[in-house]
Amino acid sequence: MTYEQLLKVAYQKTKTYQKEEEAAKLLLMELSGQDQHQFYLNLKMEVKPGFAEDFLEKLMFYLKDNQPVQHIIGHAYFYGYQFKVNQDVLIPRSETEQLVEHVLYYYDQYFENQKVRVLDLGTGSGCIGLTLSLEEHNMDVIISDISEQALKIAAINRNDLGSNAQIILSDLFENIEGTFDIIVSNPPYIPDSEVVQDIVEKEPSVALYGGSLGVDFYNKILSQAKKYLKPRGLIAFEHGYQQREIILGFAKHHFPDGNIIQDKDLAGKDRFTFVGTLDVLKS
Repeated sequence: MTYEQLLKVAYQKTKTYQKEEEAAKLLLMELSGQDQHQFYLNLKMEVKPGFAEDFLEKLMFYLKDNQPVQHIIGHAYFYGYQFKVNQDVLIPRSETEQLVEHVLYYYDQYFENQKVRVLDLGTGSGCIGLTLSLEEHNMDVIISDISEQALKIAAINRNDLGSNAQIILSDLFENIEGTFDIIVSNPPYIPDSEVVQDIVEKEPSVALYGGSLGVDFYNKILSQAKKYLKPRGLIAFEHGYQQREIILGFAKHHFPDGNIIQDKDLAGKDRFTFVGTLDVLKS
């Protein structure tokens, strides 16, 4: 059997279980040990003995048991980096890559190669804070989370990727000291009553749910942030597309003199809010 034939079998199974073909393809590529380019070049190549059986067995964990493919292979890709993930952390999403892009852009625009302190609140796997520390060496990054289990994964990722970010166990600002030029967060923003997909249920609820409207953590962070934000600073959020106006209200209430920009993701959905103090975010 060739990789191409095996992929067709996998697609048929995803159709039966009403699951995503892309997930099956990702699983096949990762288990084959090939990158995307190699995989497509080798589609006509015969798979090794026993490989098809092993792949189809693992595929059933995704199709039947609703295990995310990233949990099956043990990692996810974010901003070109490989992050270890498991049931203790949220799987990084592409929208969050866009948050990182925005923060790097605003750093270039307003901090101009200065050394800055950055706080990533609710870091989970560490994808935001660790990526920022790797992409911009002038960023002195602290990543924090309330979950000890999540921080164990973040520590593995920090060491594997060669980041020098500091890790702190903290319930939001509880154990945080000092002030920061940039505070970035992708807190839980799913409303408590919202029903999520079966696969999403395999991710930690503490990283998903944010109160009745999904915005509790934004209000908490903004209500406390002034103490931890330098006079010339930036707060950067990712949030649900339906939460734009509520979070804008929080930002105006807690930072009445702040400069606020809200932006859409690549799908055209309201996804990001940025709050700047003094000349940060001023046109």
